[in-house]
Amino acid sequence: MAFKPIVDRLSRSQAVIQAKMLRNRLVYKIFESRGRASGHLLAKQLLDASVSRVCITIAFNTPWVIDALTKAWEIQPPGMTLVVVDNSTKPEAREAIARICRIRGVPYLALPMRIEKHLSRSHGSAITWAFNNIVRHLKPELFGFIDHDCFPVAPFDIPSKLEDKAAYGKKFLPGENHIYKPKPGDRHWNLWAGFCFYRFSAVAGHQLNFEPRLNLGLDTGGANWALFYSELDADKDVAVALVRESPMTMAGVVGHHEFIDGAFFHLAGVSYPERPGYHHRTVEHREMLRDYVWNTYLGGPAGQTVSDF
Repeated sequence: MAFKPIVDRLSRSQAVIQAKMLRNRLVYKIFESRGRASGHLLAKQLLDASVSRVCITIAFNTPWVIDALTKAWEIQPPGMTLVVVDNSTKPEAREAIARICRIRGVPYLALPMRIEKHLSRSHGSAITWAFNNIVRHLKPELFGFIDHDCFPVAPFDIPSKLEDKAAYGKKFLPGENHIYKPKPGDRHWNLWAGFCFYRFSAVAGHQLNFEPRLNLGLDTGGANWALFYSELDADKDVAVALVRESPMTMAGVVGHHEFIDGAFFHLAGVSYPERPGYHHRTVEHREMLRDYVWNTYLGGPAGQTVSDF
C-alpha cells in the first residue's frame, strides 16, 4: 500500500502514457497483420452480395448472446446487414457461435486467437481490426458497430439517423479514473464503441482507432477523439442516441441495463463475470437474463444454445 501513491503518479506521467500507447500500437499492428486475408475475402463476399450498409458485432465467449442478437435482427432488422466478428478466447465458444451464424445465414469471421487481459483494449482492437481489414475494403455507404448484447427490439431504421450526418451513436463524456479527473473546460467526447455508426465518406480519410484513452477519461473508442471526433461539429454532424436506464433485479442482483433510442435493449457486461462489479453473475443469473430476453422480445423459449454461458 505504501507504494500506491508512487505507482499512481507514475501511471499519470505523460512519458509512461506515451510509452504504453506505443507498446499497444506495436502489439496491435502485429495482431492486425494476422488473418488479414480472411478480412479482405469477407469484404469481397459482402461487396459481391451488394451489401452497402453493414453493422459489425464483436462476439466474445457468449454464444447465447449471439443467438439472441441474430434472432432479434431477423425479427426487427434496423436497416443494416449484421456481420459477426468473433474475438472469443474459448474454442468451444467459437464453434457454437459459428454454428449459430450458419443457421441464421449471418456472415461470420473468426479473428486470430490472442491473449489480451485488458478487456476494453481487446474489444477496441478487435473493432479496429474489422475496420481496417473489412470496412476499408468494402467501402460501404454506411457502417457501424454494435455490442453483441445490444438487441433491436422495436422497429427502427439506423440509416435514417445518418441522413446529413457523419456519425450516429451513444455519446460518452469523460469519466474519472485512476489517471484522469474531468475538468469544467473539457470538450472531448467519443461515441461508445458498442453503438456507433458512420457515413463511410466522412471517415474514409481517417485512420480510426477504437481503443480506449484512459488518460482522457474515455473508454473503448476514445482514441477516435483525436483522430476524428475533434474535427466534427457535435451539434450538426452527429446524431446522438437517447439512452434510458432500465434497472432489473434477477436472482437478487440489480442489473443496470438500458434502452437506446427506445429500440435497442442493452444488457450490461454479460461476457465479463470476472470484471469488477460483474462477479456476482452466476450461471443462474445469466440463465434468467437469457430467458427474459427470449420471452420478452424474441417469442421465447430460448434458442439454439440454451446451455452455453
